[in-house]
Amino acid sequence: MKKTTVLSAIEKNKRKLAALAVAVCLVVAAVLVDNLLVPLEYLWAFASAPSVSARAEGDLRVHFVDVGQGDCTILEFPDGRTMIVDGGDNSKSVRDTVVGYCRGLGIRSFDYALLTHPDTDHAGGLDEVFRCFGAETVYLPYVVRADADAAYAEALRAAEEIGAQVRLSQTYETIVSESEEAFYYLMFLSPLSPQIESSYYTAANAEGADAQAVNDASAVVYLEYAGRSLLLTGDASAAVEDKLVSDYTVLGGSLFGLTVQTAWGEAVLSPRPEEIDFLKAGHHGSADSTGEALLSLCSPETVFISAGAGNLYAHPSMTCIQRIRDLSPGAEIFRTDELGTVILTIHNDGSYGVSYAES
Repeated sequence: MKKTTVLSAIEKNKRKLAALAVAVCLVVAAVLVDNLLVPLEYLWAFASAPSVSARAEGDLRVHFVDVGQGDCTILEFPDGRTMIVDGGDNSKSVRDTVVGYCRGLGIRSFDYALLTHPDTDHAGGLDEVFRCFGAETVYLPYVVRADADAAYAEALRAAEEIGAQVRLSQTYETIVSESEEAFYYLMFLSPLSPQIESSYYTAANAEGADAQAVNDASAVVYLEYAGRSLLLTGDASAAVEDKLVSDYTVLGGSLFGLTVQTAWGEAVLSPRPEEIDFLKAGHHGSADSTGEALLSLCSPETVFISAGAGNLYAHPSMTCIQRIRDLSPGAEIFRTDELGTVILTIHNDGSYGVSYAES
């Protein structure tokens, strides 16, 4: 009996050791896949990716991704290049949403990425996007102390890990189409370089800088295609908008005129803020953004607002909504807190449509 009992115990121990060995192998395999092949979040995205129709040839698409109280915009250019602007916050649900949506679009790698400013609700998910998909060129705000904001620090670290070209967001940075046939361009209208406006950057990078100083360092970008234009303003306040409008008006519309050399020849870029068709409301539709000066100049046909349903800030503000209705009475307003992810499609003949992603 004793011999049988001993043998039984040995067999049980063997089975336990075998099970432990299998578990260890699975963990090691998961770590290797995550670190050497592809992040596990990317594999999960295969299952969680939404169904998004493919972009038609010649179309430019802008996806205002529903990331709750945060920001994430994905651009699909007519020549097939892609760009992500901000990545939502660092919560698991939002990170899964962003990675899953990128997967749903069939993105293999981003050509460009932009972090408008260091706030966590814009920077939080970008590190995961970089590690899952990569990005060739990454535009980051001017930040003196990279470790001052954890989300920014992670985004910067991930950009460096993937070998991206990291550039500073500043006025006159441009992205121009690879061909003249489907011509488009994107230009940074703000902020100015640190050398030109050092006091402005000092305020944004000061110890304990207030929220508005950080928000006002946001990149403001203008995109034009097929005679249509879109303005993205990040979290910049009306003070930044007012300065842009004032400078543009004083210089007779020539402020942003620029001639650039492309692979197919010279391209003359001439942003016209007074002709903007599509505006993404600043700072999630807060009361201190999307001000009178900007709306009076632009009078956009369509306004997009990224905000979270029932958020603590009561965004979008009814003050902002009323201002849009008063100063651009014909404008349609599309809100992610009400509609989920919103997709703007601009066709090569200048016609356009707005649709929604399947949830």
